[in-house]
Amino acid sequence: MENKGGLLVILGSIVLALLFLVPTFLPKTFGPGGSMENSWFSKPMSLGLDLSGGVHLVYQVDTEEAVTGRLQSLANSIRSDLLKEKIAIVRGKASEGGLVEFIFLTEQMAVRARDIIEKNNRDLIYKETLPDGSRFKLVYSVSEPYKLGIKTNSVNQAVETLRNRVDQFGVTEPMIQRVGEDRIMLQMPGVSDVAAVKRIVGKVAKLEFRLVALPRSEVPTITLPIKDGATVVLEDEIKMGGDAVDKAAVSMDAQRGVTVDLSLNSEGAKTFGKVTSENVGRQLAIILDGKVFSNPVIESAILGGQAVITGGFSPDEARELAVVLRSGALPATLNVMEERIVGPTLGLESIKAGVVATLAGLAMIATFMTLYYKKAGLVAVFTLTLNALLILASLSAFGATLTLPGIAGLALTLGIAVDSNVIIFERIKDELQNGAGRDAAVSAGFDKAYSALLDANLTGLISAIVLYIFGTGPIRGFAVTLSIGTLTTLFCAIFVAKVIFDLLPLRSREGLSI
Repeated sequence: MENKGGLLVILGSIVLALLFLVPTFLPKTFGPGGSMENSWFSKPMSLGLDLSGGVHLVYQVDTEEAVTGRLQSLANSIRSDLLKEKIAIVRGKASEGGLVEFIFLTEQMAVRARDIIEKNNRDLIYKETLPDGSRFKLVYSVSEPYKLGIKTNSVNQAVETLRNRVDQFGVTEPMIQRVGEDRIMLQMPGVSDVAAVKRIVGKVAKLEFRLVALPRSEVPTITLPIKDGATVVLEDEIKMGGDAVDKAAVSMDAQRGVTVDLSLNSEGAKTFGKVTSENVGRQLAIILDGKVFSNPVIESAILGGQAVITGGFSPDEARELAVVLRSGALPATLNVMEERIVGPTLGLESIKAGVVATLAGLAMIATFMTLYYKKAGLVAVFTLTLNALLILASLSAFGATLTLPGIAGLALTLGIAVDSNVIIFERIKDELQNGAGRDAAVSAGFDKAYSALLDANLTGLISAIVLYIFGTGPIRGFAVTLSIGTLTTLFCAIFVAKVIFDLLPLRSREGLSI
């Protein structure tokens, strides 16, 4: 009964593996756009950039810009706090080199402000107080560790933002990885339009809401371009930023054409409601990456947490804008340092070469094992074939991506797996030579080989895990295949082979011709 139960486990493993590989065998039916795309529990096996072709980009994050932007946000926050304390501050501004400047109408105001700033902002280091015409300027700096923290966080944030945008781009198994201190590598298999990738993925998408300045206004102002090429004067203070956006969707309006509708989060809805209720009759400009897209008049308070961006968009422009707004703004500009389009021709040749190499290796192993170990060699060939099937099925089940190093890992795994059979067979031969019967020799051979196989495969698994943790994309592909192969090797060599030996009525006459 125990042997029959083991046979059922083997047959069940084969059936389950084949079921997981059905979409891989029939990619046109079960793949994207196929008639059964979402009707199966597994997907076609994804191919990496080296096999399927695609886009390879290396971005550099402008970390200095990130520092300036973070300090400007801090200056805006401090300015708002000082205004609540009835301190007449003209403006707060971050400048290059990690400096923050605050300008006040009187020296007395500057002295009061300094006490409040230094009490609530321990990261700012006071440098000096300077006269600025009839006004007074407080100048602060920040420490190098503080700036380094901003730079590190900006790169990490950029990685997460890119990942969100690529996910919405609909790419299967992209690779987004930090390289060095301020660079990010992006690989998108199956994509050939590098211009579209750069336009969507690399767009900063910094969204701001500012009031259009009133004539003869004394508040600080800035001048920004409008989409049609004109300019508009706006108040310097940002009333609401892109962090207030929860959702963004494209819609069609008979009067306004294609628009991007924004749903704000709870904090954004509260802020937007306050801004619109206090400024009815004024124009509120919606700015994206320093360009004014629209500046409608606030006709009444908007309390529902909804906003609309208009600007004569085409459907594609609106869709791309919605994607970048949903994923959030990048902390700084991304500069393209390297771009390549990897053609699929090399990938097809690599797949064929890898498959041929793997099959050739398997054939040579099968020939040697059959000639040397006779019928037991056929058992080894069966376990190796099952091992390869289980590895491919596991890759499909876990949604892993098959890369050229992954194919190399598969070939290496099969080479290592046959060594497990050799160890077991040699142990059985030793027992037969010592006079043990067939069944006793088989049982003792597997028992004595067990510890050696477990130790060898365990160290291999640890090595694969280390490679996966510390390796880059191609090395990780190799490590994934090697890890799965280590587990399937143990299953096939120890369990499957033992069940077959117990089930088949083999006899010992010539070595292992049993």
